[in-house]
Amino acid sequence: MNYQNDPTAQKLYAFLARWIREHPNWAYEAEDWTMSLREAASIGSNLLDDAEFGEVNLAGWLKSPDGQLIQTVVGWLLPWPEGAEFKLLVKAITFAAQAQQNKERGVAAGVTLIAAALLLVLFNSD
Repeated sequence: MNYQNDPTAQKLYAFLARWIREHPNWAYEAEDWTMSLREAASIGSNLLDDAEFGEVNLAGWLKSPDGQLIQTVVGWLLPWPEGAEFKLLVKAITFAAQAQQNKERGVAAGVTLIAAALLLVLFNSD
């Protein structure tokens, strides 16, 4: 599938281009005198901390993140799909999108429970 004109792909690309530019060592952490790859969950948490990531909306609460879209956009930025950094960024974005989706589902469930409780109070107040 061609994602060139997909608004979500364009938003993700713009976000990641800026984010990678602002975090040039995003994939690595220093350990003593060596550098090692970070965990995808750690990078995903960093992505979630950026308010602009929420605006990308990779997964509405009724659908899961589009893995092909994520891989395609990461390929626009990191053109070596067999590379460790490519795989790490795809995993991190997927982790962040799923965490965002779970949070949205939790909020929706909470709102539904509150609305149901208010309706019960309203109908039983006669």
